[in-house]
Amino acid sequence: MLFKEIIKRKRDGFELSDGEIKESIKRYLKGEISDYQMAAFLMAIYFKGMTDSETLHLTDAMLRSGETINININGIIVDKHSTGGIGDKVSFIIAPVLAELGLPAVLLSGRALGFTGGTADKMESTGIKVTLNKQEIEDVVKRFGFSISCQTEKIAPADRKIYALRDATSTVESIPLIVSSILSKKLCVNTQGIVFDVKVGSGAFMKTMNEAEKLAEGLVNVSKLYGKKAGAAITDMNQPLGRSAGNAIEIIESLNALSGDISNDLLEVVTTLTGILFKITEKGSFEEGKEKAENIILSGKALNRFCEWIEYLGGTTKLSIGKRRILVKSDKEGYITEIDGEALGFLIIETGGGRKRKEDKIDYSAGLKFFKKIGNYVKKGEPIGEIICNIGDSTAFINKFLSAFKIEENKPERLNLIKEIIP
Repeated sequence: MLFKEIIKRKRDGFELSDGEIKESIKRYLKGEISDYQMAAFLMAIYFKGMTDSETLHLTDAMLRSGETINININGIIVDKHSTGGIGDKVSFIIAPVLAELGLPAVLLSGRALGFTGGTADKMESTGIKVTLNKQEIEDVVKRFGFSISCQTEKIAPADRKIYALRDATSTVESIPLIVSSILSKKLCVNTQGIVFDVKVGSGAFMKTMNEAEKLAEGLVNVSKLYGKKAGAAITDMNQPLGRSAGNAIEIIESLNALSGDISNDLLEVVTTLTGILFKITEKGSFEEGKEKAENIILSGKALNRFCEWIEYLGGTTKLSIGKRRILVKSDKEGYITEIDGEALGFLIIETGGGRKRKEDKIDYSAGLKFFKKIGNYVKKGEPIGEIICNIGDSTAFINKFLSAFKIEENKPERLNLIKEIIP
């Protein structure tokens, strides 16, 4: 069938077959289908959507465009994926905890996207080797029980080419396209169970519960169709997660967390995701998984495993942060009712802790600390945070930090951190 007929069928709302989708992706990679035709196809998907079956076929086509990773190890191999948010350092805590619990974890992570930090960038702040080949991943998992590494160019090249076109054609927000993009990379490993942490709020890409629910359901449903055990948690990102945001500063917080000094919100997210993995892999109940994960974290049992993993891959746990410490004091009295996570994410970029352009170098030592969160009462002149950097205008940075915090007379309702669990 001519590709323009496939575009027309999707434009008119028909469900495409496995063959139609896979042949289209194959021909696009070969250069037999032009960018403008693929752009029209993506726009048709944006407006008409896709069934879970169609999304599965698209995922599989992009996954099979590159290499897959087969880990030969005893045990139920699991994975965790986050849709990204400010201060999200969950991977560094949950991976060694899962290893302690006898669930080998293989995480493929990406770099910073927009205003949110990237796991790979945070790893690089330690000097660690972030890109591993298949054999290296297997060796690391056998040695430490977990691996966190960067997605390579050999994984799902079709997704990389299509994502660039989605970005140029404003079709990034399409749920089926987001699902297939994420899963084409996550499902290339022979994991048996995967949990998704779908963030929602001002510091996430999904701003509304409706968007987050559709994405979580799509990720879980398509993963199950692919033969994986899957579950998801929709977690609040209306304020930064934990006590800091940046690169090296988040690794330092992760080290502290694994030694037992962990913020309540970070502990809740990590243990909830662990509980879901326990349940879906039938290792135990949700409550049992949560309790065991909490015990490991608070006792510090997984700390040495994490430190040894960093050192084995050439990194160090002795990290330094920026020379300039700019204390941010509240300019009014009252309760913190809102925090604009997106604004804080862009502030980190301004301090040098992120990229404005793809080729920019990151100052891994820059970042933010948070002393107060939503619901806390603050007095005028009381410190609410700290900006850590080496460059920039202190006054401008302080003003941007303060503008991200809304302080009012009345105490806000308590935030529900875990919004929903699927299934």
